[in-house]
Amino acid sequence: MKIVKTLCLLAACAAVACNQSAKQETAKTDSVATDSAKTAAAPQVTDTASVVKAYIALKDEFLKSNVAGVKTAATALEAQLAGIKGCTETATVAHHIAAADDIKVQRASFLVLSKDVIDLIKGGKFKSAPIYVDFCPMADDGKGGYWLSAAKPIENPYFPEHMKECGSVKQQIN
Repeated sequence: MKIVKTLCLLAACAAVACNQSAKQETAKTDSVATDSAKTAAAPQVTDTASVVKAYIALKDEFLKSNVAGVKTAATALEAQLAGIKGCTETATVAHHIAAADDIKVQRASFLVLSKDVIDLIKGGKFKSAPIYVDFCPMADDGKGGYWLSAAKPIENPYFPEHMKECGSVKQQIN
């Protein structure tokens, strides 16, 4: 009899847990639908020149190691990215940079953001001065890290205090 009661209790718990899971999945689906609606409501931008400008401003704040300046610049970049179809995840990374209070955490997210923005810029259609894809082999614990720059001389946003000139130009866009 105890076994039957235990089995019934386990079945009841499983049913409640499955129902919770279904509610969580519904909540996630509703959240995704809401996010999609927000993205759809955002103006669609096809000119990526404004993204480049906002990204360079963010990179320049990293050169200063200015947490508050990085937050402000990341927020501006997030707004630019939100208007570009398919850039929701990249805008979210910019949001994480803006929300972080530690420059190391901000720089770690900047590694990811830079990869995404570089891909966007390579596929974008805009007229501007050359944009340089720079690389530092020491960034990301020796795995290396890329960033975009408007000038050819290296100014490393990952190590501006100790290795500001570490890195090389890997590609010129435009």
